Amino acid sequence: MNGKKIISLFESLYPKSLAYEWDNVGLQIGTLNKRIETILLTLDVTKEVIKEAIDNNCDLIVAHHPLIFSPIKGIQTDSYQGNIIQELIKNDITLYIAHTNFDISNYGMDSMLASMIGLQNQSNLDDVTDNEGLGKIGTIKEQPIKEFIKHVKQVFKVDNARFIGDLDATISKVAISGGSGSSNILNAVNKKADLFITGDITYHKALDCLSYGINTLDIGHYIEHHFMYHLKNVLESEGVTSKILASKIITNPYKFV
Repeated sequence: MNGKKIISLFESLYPKSLAYEWDNVGLQIGTLNKRIETILLTLDVTKEVIKEAIDNNCDLIVAHHPLIFSPIKGIQTDSYQGNIIQELIKNDITLYIAHTNFDISNYGMDSMLASMIGLQNQSNLDDVTDNEGLGKIGTIKEQPIKEFIKHVKQVFKVDNARFIGDLDATISKVAISGGSGSSNILNAVNKKADLFITGDITYHKALDCLSYGINTLDIGHYIEHHFMYHLKNVLESEGVTSKILASKIITNPYKFV
């Protein structure tokens, strides 16, 4: 299947216009005007992921986090980023990025995460268009917060999470924002969430959560890797006939010691 046709189908669901101005999405390396036999989906672009793509004869990588985020003035092939760019070009592997446009789309990251944990009556935390936005808020059956945290950890297959707030609370309204969602803390507060779930909450943002009285669960940035399986199903249902692989490389940099 031609790469342009694949990305045309992709962008009908996740248009680049949805991305924030500061973001860098779309084609980053290579060309889409070629036959794509195999696609690799990944959260991050690392050397290990590139090797996986080469080993599986992949023609296209679709990644969530941009390889090239800020403008670069040169490509030094003995640097980490430069070596990745060199390997992509040498092996004729095209790199396409879907970041905040994928987060914001109603077919994308935050809708997926919210549905995974069973949120009902979903609406946006931060409206970007008339019906799409960053983060989701919804309802659950009223229950002790400890029970729901256990459920969330099981769904996302994580052993550890950081919590800010009252572990004796009872909750029925939950907000979630994938990745680093500190920008949505006030939206969760204003929309009266009993619990806000996201990743990468810094020390000072955690203090802000306490001052606002919003229970917050930092489940880590890496939960976003679940998008690969969701997107694989979406692309196949939209008619993409190329083989689609979800990366098996664990790119999470953190280890609990």
